[in-house]
Amino acid sequence: MELKPGQLVRSLAGRDKGKHYLVIGELDYKHVLLVDGRSRPVSRPKKKNIVHLQHYERRAAPGEMFSSAQLTDNQVLKLLKELVPETGAPVEEV
Repeated sequence: MELKPGQLVRSLAGRDKGKHYLVIGELDYKHVLLVDGRSRPVSRPKKKNIVHLQHYERRAAPGEMFSSAQLTDNQVLKLLKELVPETGAPVEEV
């Protein structure tokens, strides 16, 4: 499973179980860096094993903001609000 920067994921294990994040980078073949704009800001991303993540086809618009260091916490919050449905309805899975 390959996760791309800007992809929406949900934690399946750990204290953050059920929480949605955006992928901002890949460390190695089994770890990614995640942000949510609040508890995990861009300046302090969370390292997570991809085995503990549910990934979705939904992605933030692929752009330079993920490859360059121009992403802000406010942008992350806005993107998550757009990608995660408020109604609690399940998001399409991959």
